[in-house]
Amino acid sequence: MSIYKKIISFAKSEAFATAGIYTFTNFFAKGVAFILLFVYSNPLYISVEENGLLSLLSSSILFLAPFVYLGALQSTSTDFFKLTKSEFKDYFTTSFVLPLVVTFLSIAVFFVFFETFSKNFSFLKIFIWLIPVLVFLTFCSEQFVTLIRNNNEPFKYLKVGIARLVFDAGISIGLVVFFAWHWKGRVAGILISQLIIAIVAFFYFKKRGFVFGKVKKQYLKEELIFALPIITMQLSIFSLTASDKFFLAKYENNHAVGVYGYACIFASIVNIFGTALMQYLLPKIYAYLSSVSINYYAIKKHFIIFLAATFAVLALVVLVTPLMYKYFIHESYHPGLKYLYLIAIGYFFWGITYFFYSFLLYHKQKRKILSLALLGILISLLSNWFFIKKFGEFGAAFSVCFSYFVFLCLTIIFTFDFGKKIIFSFK
Repeated sequence: MSIYKKIISFAKSEAFATAGIYTFTNFFAKGVAFILLFVYSNPLYISVEENGLLSLLSSSILFLAPFVYLGALQSTSTDFFKLTKSEFKDYFTTSFVLPLVVTFLSIAVFFVFFETFSKNFSFLKIFIWLIPVLVFLTFCSEQFVTLIRNNNEPFKYLKVGIARLVFDAGISIGLVVFFAWHWKGRVAGILISQLIIAIVAFFYFKKRGFVFGKVKKQYLKEELIFALPIITMQLSIFSLTASDKFFLAKYENNHAVGVYGYACIFASIVNIFGTALMQYLLPKIYAYLSSVSINYYAIKKHFIIFLAATFAVLALVVLVTPLMYKYFIHESYHPGLKYLYLIAIGYFFWGITYFFYSFLLYHKQKRKILSLALLGILISLLSNWFFIKKFGEFGAAFSVCFSYFVFLCLTIIFTFDFGKKIIFSFK
């Protein structure tokens, strides 16, 4: 069969339709969110400094998330295919205990160290409870979409994505534009929409028989053991994706963070697309890996599609974003165009990295995950410190691109055995 016929055959397949739904859902939600950026960039509604504060809030959520999640999302993605229904029910029920405990502990920690955070990063008192609560609600939401994906329910995934969008956008626009709540209106929209989705998620878990199982010490112990490398991995991701905002806040100001944050958001289209595509690919890859005879050639085909599609989106972002800025984004944010392409290329490197990283997660190779994560933290923090201190916003963008490239090279080295089997597999 020719390559052309293979492409046509895939385009007509159920797999293509399913992948399209996952990708469309993520892009539709993010697309509307991007349209709202044109509103939020207007200083009449939210100032550049306030957008900088929102960027720091988002980065703080990314920082706390690993400590609350404790590897539960990764375990849910893999153990769903490994455990029996009754075993998974007990595991899933147990998986909520530790995140809930850590959420309350986090509130206490933020309260104790509030003065330090306020002095260095302009934190507000509302952040003491807001950040931990948002992280826990996001955890519930992520568990929800993970199980929908694992159950192969693309249309339900679509409904949940659109519902979250409608609540978030509707409430935020109303409070920001019509009630002049400024940045607080944006935060209120996020909080209320996440709370609604968490409630819907609970009823879904109950209907599917995933909750009200036994809380088992065995699973708590396993999660704590698995949590160390996963927490380190997530901290590594935070260092690579969000620590730059904190360095900018320290060495520059919230205005610089606001301008840079907008450039990151537009560049993140590359990351959003890659993540959306991986939402479809990961269950299939894990299913292949769970079979007695692993079909590495099938995984290779998925990788080629992923690589080509993500590169196309990267090129599109670099070419189209300047036009979006010119006609829709307030001129206060235009300096970010000088370095946006560096951030987008960095996110492209991350997409490839995550594809190979998934093999380590599936096999729970704790030592490799821990080692690679520690190296990622070290590389990103040193890179951010050096380049941001010396070159400011441009240094932050260069640091993102440089750090992701080095991290990709290290990941390929750590997963060389898997990568070799995939690359050199033939039909």
